Parts: sequence; structure tokens; C-alpha cells
Amino acid sequence: MRAKSTVVAIVGAGGLARAMAHAWGARGLRVVVASRRPQAASALARGTRGVVAGRIEPAVAGADVVLIAVPDRSIAVVARELAPLRASWRGVVVLHGAGAYGPELLSALASRGAATGVMHPLAVLASRAAMPLDGAFARIEGARAAKTAARRLAHLAGLVPLSGRGLDSPRGRRAYHAAASLASNDLIALLTAARRLLVRHGVPERRAWGAVLALASSALSAAGRGGPGHALTGPVVRNDRETLVRQLDALRQDPEAREAHRALSSILVEVAVAAGRLGREDAAGLRQRLKRGRRRSGTV
Repeated sequence: MRAKSTVVAIVGAGGLARAMAHAWGARGLRVVVASRRPQAASALARGTRGVVAGRIEPAVAGADVVLIAVPDRSIAVVARELAPLRASWRGVVVLHGAGAYGPELLSALASRGAATGVMHPLAVLASRAAMPLDGAFARIEGARAAKTAARRLAHLAGLVPLSGRGLDSPRGRRAYHAAASLASNDLIALLTAARRLLVRHGVPERRAWGAVLALASSALSAAGRGGPGHALTGPVVRNDRETLVRQLDALRQDPEAREAHRALSSILVEVAVAAGRLGREDAAGLRQRLKRGRRRSGTV
């Protein structure tokens, strides 16, 4: 698939559509963005090289690749609506970007000859501004022709294709999607809990947010340089059980954060052991202390 001769139609005008349109347009693809909200499509395309706004029917009719970039619950509905817009879908690749689902959402198009698949970027795409994708990963699945096109399109956008044995199964897709939430949304929840604790003790909210973001950034940077074990600091890796207990006690006013800290500390024990920074005997003692504290707190 040559970038300059390929026409991609993106149906939708949200975060995924914006990110992919900007990335592909910058790499020389001809991109047409179409939406039920023409103003949103026009705003997305405005000022972006290689990207134009159009109506759904002609955009889809003239495309080599169609990306359905709408909310997950609407993908199958949109696929059924698009099916009659071409006399034949043979030779056309149709992708969607729902990480928790497979190509089955596009069955209305597959039955008419389209090569269907999934390309889900592991990136935060909620911003109204186009987010850079370079270095992010993307789960790719589908028919052979769809996977070939999706890998090419992913590389053009700066994405790294992600594959793994079992990721294409229903259980694998759910696990993949859960991992994505743990690494993004759940991380935001943890940072929010940390900020809340500082604010409760007199730190101005904006300063507290800046403090926890700076610390999280330094931890992620250290993990990127040397792996998760390299980034560990604090009571778990030092086998400091009393400090860990005091931390849990400090979180009594926030039971959800307290139980999250307890559960994550148990995972950190495993990380520290795997990195050779904590002996197995000390690890067993830490686990026992965490379990004992949980029983005493009366939580489930």
C-alpha cells in the first residue's frame, strides 16, 4: 500500500479520528473525514495537511480503507448503515478502533466482501488537540488483508503494532482492555487519591497536583530506563513494615485509596523479588503483615 495513492475515509470526528487523521495526513495519505456532524468534521480537517472533510456516502465510496472511529456501542450500527453505500466492498479494508472487541462488529461489511479488522491505539486520545502517536502501541487483529493494511497504517502514524498469543480471543481482548485501563485511567485515579491526601493536609490543590505529577513522571522515567524494579523506592523494597503500616493508617479516612495501596503493595513485593531487591523471607513477612492489617481493618 503506497501512502500517496491510498485514500482513507474516517467516519467520525472524535479523539481517535482526530489523532489518526493528523498522523496520516502528515505522512502523505489522502484522508477524508466524514461525520453525521459536518461542522465537527470540518473543524477537524481545517488547517491539516492532506485532510479534508466530506459527506459520508462519497467519502466511503471512494476510499481504499475505511476507519470507523465512533463510540464502541455505535460501531455495528454504523457498519450496517455503510454496507449499502457501495455495490461491492471487495478490495476495501474496513477497521474499527474498539480495543475490547474484534472484527465481528463489522460483520455487515465482511458479508459484502470487505476485509475487516481492528486497529486500537494504546494512547490517550481524549484531548481536543491532536495527540502525537509516535512510540505508542496498537493492537491489530482481523483478516489477513486487514492486518497487512493496519500494520502499514500503524507504522505510518508512528504506532508500533502489538501482538500476542491469545490477544485475538474474547478473553484476550478483555485482558488487553483491562491492562489499558490499569495503565491509564487507574493511574489517574491513583494520582487523584494522592492529591486528595495532600489537599486534606493543607497543600493547595494546584500545588498538590503538580507535586504528584512530577513524582509520577520521575517514577515512569526511572522504569523506562531500567525496568520496574529499578524504579522502586519506599517501604516495600526496604522491607520497612512499620512505615508501610503507618502509611495505611494515614489512609483510614480514604478506605478506597487504603485498599488500593494495600493491594498494590502486594504487587510491589513481587516486583522487588523479581528484581533481586527483596529476599523471599522478607517478602513473605511483608505479605503476612499486609494480610494481617487487612483482617484488622475489617475490610473485604
